[in-house]
Amino acid sequence: MPHLFMDCRFGIGGDMFLAALAGLGLDLEPLAWALGNAGVEVELAAPVVRVRGLAGRRLNIGGAGGAQPLRHLDDILAIVERLALPEIVRTKSAAAFRTLAEVEARMHGIGLQDVHFHEVGAVDTLVDVCGAFWGLDDLGVSHVVCSPLPWFSGTVDCAHGRLPLPAPAALELLKGKPVFPTDFEMEIITPTGALLVDQLVDAFAKGPQGTILDTATSYGTHDLPESGGLRLVLFKPGKAD
Repeated sequence: MPHLFMDCRFGIGGDMFLAALAGLGLDLEPLAWALGNAGVEVELAAPVVRVRGLAGRRLNIGGAGGAQPLRHLDDILAIVERLALPEIVRTKSAAAFRTLAEVEARMHGIGLQDVHFHEVGAVDTLVDVCGAFWGLDDLGVSHVVCSPLPWFSGTVDCAHGRLPLPAPAALELLKGKPVFPTDFEMEIITPTGALLVDQLVDAFAKGPQGTILDTATSYGTHDLPESGGLRLVLFKPGKAD
């Protein structure tokens, strides 16, 4: 079974990961159908875009039917349980949402069931998290390796006010992960991106070791000052000759 290397030198968001999986050949239509059957109507596409002369994918999410309700953890877990996706995908997705709920509760000093998930309740995050686990399962990926992660600074405005970057939830999820300093003063690792790194990655390394099978690049909703994006490398593991 193939392994996957995540080149996150320019950051990662949940939407970027799913878009890059589409670049590796993942068909997003079954995910949209499963979410619709679970009561979350979405239209998904990952068209090719050009950023500073380089091509890559960018995730488009539509058809959500206007503003979504704020959801608690139990609401999210109920949606996940209704998804017509493999059991392992539902199990891993539910565990990821529980982890994020626990982190948010600690960061804000409240009970787990008192957390109002502005981000988690949004359709985008349901797509990103469930799509990541389903995409890896659909592509047959058995092992995920990730590059060291870029440290960044600045501030971000959200429902809780102005917060330092990395956002508190993202910083908590980055515990135990290797980082290196950069000059970026913008959010290049979102809480959802940090959650995916925390939940998906089996090992950290500077690069893949084996035979490259395929590659894909994706971009987030804002372009960085450099021609960076998230690069995924599908490879057959083994020692080089």
